[in-house]
Amino acid sequence: MAAYRAGYTEGKAVYDSSGKGAAVRETVWGGCTRRALQAGSAAETDRGAWVRGCLNGVAHAPEQLPTGPVTKRTTDADMLERFRARARTEGQERQADHVRVLTVVQLTERDYDVELSTDYPAGPGKPGSESLARSFVEWWDGDHGRGGTARNVLVLGADGKRLTAQRI
Repeated sequence: MAAYRAGYTEGKAVYDSSGKGAAVRETVWGGCTRRALQAGSAAETDRGAWVRGCLNGVAHAPEQLPTGPVTKRTTDADMLERFRARARTEGQERQADHVRVLTVVQLTERDYDVELSTDYPAGPGKPGSESLARSFVEWWDGDHGRGGTARNVLVLGADGKRLTAQRI
């Protein structure tokens, strides 16, 4: 509930500063999903709830608190193998070998992020993690058979904390 309320507060602030047009920008162009990455710990407990709150706030809708966690996480070994296969053909195999798990993080019915869990050590701005994120974005060609829109790729360190994030 805390994540939802934090997102709702942010969404209301966007609505108050930008008016009705903000709802279109934040919904169609994924503004709330991108803002969730900048919200820090307020969103990390349940990014999906934060995004839902933001979307309701920016739409000037009443609060609709979730009854449980909103974010859904599923691993996708097939997508990871397709990414690794492309990395092998591009001479980037060593980089892709750092990825241990690829997780699809469903934030809304149509929006999701992709998380790459790696064996990289902790700490922000590691060159390997930034290069890996760029490589994934270059490989990404749309939806790779999934319904919805991928908004961001996040590279996580061995400790599970975010090292870098990049828009898709």
